[in-house]
Amino acid sequence: MVLSCAGILKENRSSKLKNESKIMVKTQYWNTSEDSLNLYVHTTLPLNRFVFKKQSDHFSSEIIFTLVISDAEKNTQIHRESWREKLSEPYYENTRDPDNYLKSERNFSLLPGTYKLFLNIQDEDSRKNWKITKKITLKKVNYISPSLLFVKEGDGQMKQINFLIQKQDTIWLRTQVNFTQIDSLDGPVIEGITPVKWNKDIEYFVIHNETTIDSGKVIIQDFGIQNIYYLPIPITQHKSGNYKIELRYLEEKQTTSFHYGFKTKNYWTDEIDEVVGVMRYIIPYSEYKQLKGKDDSEKWEVINAYWKEKDPTPETTENELLSELNDRVKFSNKNFSILMHGWRSDRGRIYIIYGEPQMVDESYQDSRGYNYQKWVYSNGKEFLFIDRTMSGDYTLFQERF
Repeated sequence: MVLSCAGILKENRSSKLKNESKIMVKTQYWNTSEDSLNLYVHTTLPLNRFVFKKQSDHFSSEIIFTLVISDAEKNTQIHRESWREKLSEPYYENTRDPDNYLKSERNFSLLPGTYKLFLNIQDEDSRKNWKITKKITLKKVNYISPSLLFVKEGDGQMKQINFLIQKQDTIWLRTQVNFTQIDSLDGPVIEGITPVKWNKDIEYFVIHNETTIDSGKVIIQDFGIQNIYYLPIPITQHKSGNYKIELRYLEEKQTTSFHYGFKTKNYWTDEIDEVVGVMRYIIPYSEYKQLKGKDDSEKWEVINAYWKEKDPTPETTENELLSELNDRVKFSNKNFSILMHGWRSDRGRIYIIYGEPQMVDESYQDSRGYNYQKWVYSNGKEFLFIDRTMSGDYTLFQERF
């Protein structure tokens, strides 16, 4: 392969980080009245799981959701609904970014009990389905409800997350706290009304890999709507690993777990099949066939070893070949994704192997109205592409050396 400045060096993903690319469903519940509870269902979908169609100035996709909630004991359906989410991204590379998500949420009023949650997610274009089933037990909240993890964005909005991949000095736990009165009351009696003092101190414990690394109290000053609060929890250490945050109020406690770790993006994508597909342009076909037969972790190991050898400056942190290859694949996906992913197209393949042509000539059209595009390189190579579908999708017609 002639790759003047392109390459890959990717660190192995831990199993925790590998699972982050999956579709996830988180639930939370809290009291809404003496009898009923609110069930909150939050779905996180990485966009790189879905097919996007190229439009005139963007890429679009449509996802169909079907959610069914049933009584676990009687096996009777209690709630069912379907809805659609339309996605739009300006660049193809955005649709392959493993950190780009669609988030969808639903709220339901239910009685305490045990339920089955079934969620079907379908890609409208590929018709590919994902089915998720969860068993949920809802109990009346006495003092403190289960929590969900949030971070505060630059505009002050709260964003629900399932894991942390960047440094955060403070994270927020959304929870319902039903305060109690303190028996010893302070203050004078005014017009026959005795002032009420509330216990608003909530203890927290931050646990990293089963060791408590921080603790303290969150003191709430006001009353939230339906007693829902975002509790700020400071993160004083930033080490990769499994974390738990335990909240305690009176005799009750709730624990929220998450994984924290820095995530580096050495590839343009985390999809191993796409990386292996590009490797077909680089290594001999016999080696490519062997690579295809390995499991995912072995594929990463082989690719890492191959490109580590190709690093022109191993004494530095940057792999210049990696940067160039990433740029070429991203450019191909952005500009040549017409009927398929850009890296799969003929123009994408040539661009990834040879880079940017010295000249592009689009002046020729034959008697049938087909448009041609000629790429000329400084070393004398020429590639002629033809658009037979009149859609802008050029296929290789002739190559000259």
